[in-house]
Amino acid sequence: MVNQKDVEIAKMKELKNQAELNALHSRINPHFLYNSLNSIASLAHIDADRTESMATGLSELFRYSINKENKTYVSIAEELEMVTKYLEIEKTRFGSKLEYEINADESTQEKQIPKFLIQPLVENAVKHGLSKIKESGKIVVEVKRLEKALSISIYDNGPDFPKEPVSGYGLQNLHDKLAIIYGDDAVINWENGANKNFNMLLKNQF
Repeated sequence: MVNQKDVEIAKMKELKNQAELNALHSRINPHFLYNSLNSIASLAHIDADRTESMATGLSELFRYSINKENKTYVSIAEELEMVTKYLEIEKTRFGSKLEYEINADESTQEKQIPKFLIQPLVENAVKHGLSKIKESGKIVVEVKRLEKALSISIYDNGPDFPKEPVSGYGLQNLHDKLAIIYGDDAVINWENGANKNFNMLLKNQF
């Protein structure tokens, strides 16, 4: 009976975590949606091809977000494909002011990670970095293997992070997701200055 009770408690905890993860996966930044729809409306009478491209990209992002297959994990390659679509939408808004680069080690491509783990970090780099400067901005996404750990870094040339970017940058969603899935195996770091970046290190992934 004790063992059965332990199993039931474990199942209840798993269901609770899954419900929390589903809620975290489903959150789309309303400001991003608002800005994207405004850009689509502005382009509609000017550039039909760009309007179609942006609307299609937004549709694919939402399909990814809706998560009909109820997937908790996706491959690095799948997540980076959505990051690219997101950045292409933003590039339609910002034009030549936005440059981006995505680099991922071949050994990480099929590695499974929680859905929407990287995209919110890139979105923050645009919102709190690129949009705050007058000159051209560049965002670099770097995914690499460090022995048994998976390292995900987002670089941008915007203003320095505040003292506590987890709260100041609206990253509580990400923090909660990492806590549920990885516990102490997830470490968040950030660096200001010329090499400004936000980094997630996920231990024991290989």
